[in-house]
Amino acid sequence: MALNSQQRQVGRDNYEAAVRLSRRQLLAAGATVPTAAAMYWGYGNFKADPVGVGVIGTGNQGRALIRSINPAYLKVTAFSEIRPSNQIRARKDLADKFGADAADIPLYENYHDLLADDRVELVIVALPLHLHAEATIAAFEAGKHVLCEKLMAKTVTECKEMVRAGEKHGKHLSVGHQRHYSYLYANCHSIIEQGDILGDIKHIRAYWHRNQTNMGAEGAETGKFDSWRPPVPEQDQNIPYDEYGYESLDELIRWRLSNRTGGGLLVELGSHQLDAISIFLGKQLPVAVHGTGVTSFFTDGRDVDDHIFLTYEFPGDVVATYSSICTNMYDGYGEQVMGTRGTMIVDSERDAFLFREMRGAPRDTRINWAEQRVSQPAVDTGSTAIWALAPGVPDTLASRGYREQLEHLAWLIRNPGSDDRPRCDGKVGLDDAVVTLVGNLAMDTKQRIVFKPEWFDVDSDAAPEKEYTV
Repeated sequence: MALNSQQRQVGRDNYEAAVRLSRRQLLAAGATVPTAAAMYWGYGNFKADPVGVGVIGTGNQGRALIRSINPAYLKVTAFSEIRPSNQIRARKDLADKFGADAADIPLYENYHDLLADDRVELVIVALPLHLHAEATIAAFEAGKHVLCEKLMAKTVTECKEMVRAGEKHGKHLSVGHQRHYSYLYANCHSIIEQGDILGDIKHIRAYWHRNQTNMGAEGAETGKFDSWRPPVPEQDQNIPYDEYGYESLDELIRWRLSNRTGGGLLVELGSHQLDAISIFLGKQLPVAVHGTGVTSFFTDGRDVDDHIFLTYEFPGDVVATYSSICTNMYDGYGEQVMGTRGTMIVDSERDAFLFREMRGAPRDTRINWAEQRVSQPAVDTGSTAIWALAPGVPDTLASRGYREQLEHLAWLIRNPGSDDRPRCDGKVGLDDAVVTLVGNLAMDTKQRIVFKPEWFDVDSDAAPEKEYTV
């Protein structure tokens, strides 16, 4: 949704006033912990040595996680990567994060060698989708905890096997849907819980729109401007791709364009926003889904869609729509929550705006939701919440959740007697995977699919891919 500068400021002011109203008593004054994240998410002081981390896969997402590490909580003790170009980039990120000590961090091309390293306590799995289950289960069998990037796995059956393996070996499984540790989304959910702010919610619109055509430049249909079809770096030209289970070098480098190795737009982009919809609705699961996916622009032989449109039906006759397109970026990405009293817009995981339903020009109306009931401001602009109410507590809240998810997992590993669990553990990750993978099945089979409770049950062997064939 396009908003002018005045509307953005008004919407931001409205949102911040509503957050002050809904979260004003979250913390007691005087609380002190080493980071505001720990205070916000409710875990204790980290009084231990950093957790040793092994990173398997140092492509874009693996490197993003390395850059998000808080060295007070975690230290990278090994990494695994088969692409020389990624190895070079990872070395730089490790040096930026850990200084001179990074030179001693070993590289294992075979990740099973990393799993044999006793210094590794926690494994980050940031491999292409089709390898998530294999690597995660191997890590559990080696006695490691796991943070697996989203989507959890390529099939629901694999997801259940991952959860069972973690439980069997008594290890934590956290899945990389970082919005569960995002202050922005936590604040948005708290606003939704205040029913008198947004009112009765019947529709949520989510979207991730990109332009991968260089504004329609000549030859764009061949994928030459698509970020999912990057050039093959010179250093990677001689990788023995077949030894790693790939059918070609192209598939190894551009795995997101293959249904065999990836999951398309809904898995790579939409799964985050389907997870956000679940957060907004109090973790409700959908009733049914139908949708359309087409490859309407690219002619490069990819077998994933370049435009997708889905409709999810939730309890209470709530309907959520999702779209992801590759030929226009006007909307960008975000979510819009629409209620009888107001609309909340979350833009690019960075900003939130709130507008009251009223005749005339609602986007230009400033509403003091909190009135005079709150004397101390609780929120700064954008996604940075100021929960550091006590002197001396550092403000570390300008985050999208990556750092906080890693910190919490490290705390859990160092506090084995805690009853706490990762906020996006294997069960939550399984729920997100079912919702996403069934959306893909609905598009592929061109039918409305009703979700079955047993698909979400870790103890059941039922899985949608066993019932629907493409």
